[in-house]
Amino acid sequence: MRSSKFPTTSSKLPYIPPEILIQIFPTLPAKTLLRFRCVCKTWRSIIDKPDFVHMHFQHSQINSENNMSNKLLLAFEGMGCNGSVGCVLTVRDVQTLGKVDHIFRMHSHSYHLIGSCNGLLLVERSGNLKELRLWNPCIRKSLILPVCPLSSYWFWDHDWYVFGFAPDTQDYKVVGFDTKLYFAVYTLSNQQWTVRKDPLNVPILNVYNRRGIFDYVSTAVFFRGAVHWLGKIDYERNAFTHLASFDFDHEKLTFLELPFTCEESGTLRFLFFLRGSLAVFSISEVTSSIWMLDLDDQKRPWTLWFSAKSTQDGYEAFELCSANLKKARLVGLSQEKEAKDRMTKVFYCENGGGYLVCGNKAYNIASGQVQPFKRYMSSYLKLEMYWESLVLFKGYGARDLRSFP
Repeated sequence: MRSSKFPTTSSKLPYIPPEILIQIFPTLPAKTLLRFRCVCKTWRSIIDKPDFVHMHFQHSQINSENNMSNKLLLAFEGMGCNGSVGCVLTVRDVQTLGKVDHIFRMHSHSYHLIGSCNGLLLVERSGNLKELRLWNPCIRKSLILPVCPLSSYWFWDHDWYVFGFAPDTQDYKVVGFDTKLYFAVYTLSNQQWTVRKDPLNVPILNVYNRRGIFDYVSTAVFFRGAVHWLGKIDYERNAFTHLASFDFDHEKLTFLELPFTCEESGTLRFLFFLRGSLAVFSISEVTSSIWMLDLDDQKRPWTLWFSAKSTQDGYEAFELCSANLKKARLVGLSQEKEAKDRMTKVFYCENGGGYLVCGNKAYNIASGQVQPFKRYMSSYLKLEMYWESLVLFKGYGARDLRSFP
């Protein structure tokens, strides 16, 4: 009998203690972990635990913060005139906006991104059939939320939503506000809405200024258990006046006045992340500045981090969103809401002395020069920070989502 030319090997995998696996698995990409679930029951039980899902995201976020080359953006790039026929979703490098991965196309222009947190996106479908959807683009899982009890179906009414994570309860929450300043909270753990009986007890939010403070929640960012955005207490003023913050553990809305500066009319302000903190970039036709926020310092929360002369090209690059909004107000409420949804966020990069990414352009904060990125992208471009996450993979009844209907 002829012997085999190749030595036989055992079909069993070498034994790796679970405590070693728990240290290795959080460092791996989410898609790799989904394949590893099929190896054996032990590996699957580790990956499916809710605590591991949170641990994996935290490692991904810390790794991204410590290494600029790992920072990624999710790009919503419009197809057709101003995104009229849909949107292409791609993952891009934060430094060059070069394409890293392609997700898929959203063929309907009726979907709008409300917010993002820990790799999850909150997407709204407007029109006659309003719909809120939590979506994990990495693992392509989607969960349609029940109708919010405060949701309005009349085009002249307004409802606003914010999305984030409550660290104390380890739960994701969607909060909806209505025109009477009541609010309802959806928790992912029980997948139900709860209406808070007491309205938001905020004296400065009366019938005249509540619209100005909530209109720009589409630019909100999640940081340290709360979602933050810029708003205006005086709706007639052009510049933002306050930082609005909603804490998801305490379910409380607070306001912090922005730093006072003798700035020119038409000053634009943007909220963004800077070296692990929140910061506000302010630019007019003459000057630009960056103020850093220390949430632990109640007496002097704002510190001037940078100040320089601006340029006309730089101001016009950031003015584009505001210009679109002003034009939309002349047309009607539906176009105004759409313009606010399209307002882009800005992102800071350390390279080349520091620059801000605004849409498909880069603004050097020191020289004031504006340069478009080499790779062609639509002028209608919305960017969000992107991390790989396993949230929604198991235990919530989420379904596979290969395309939006």
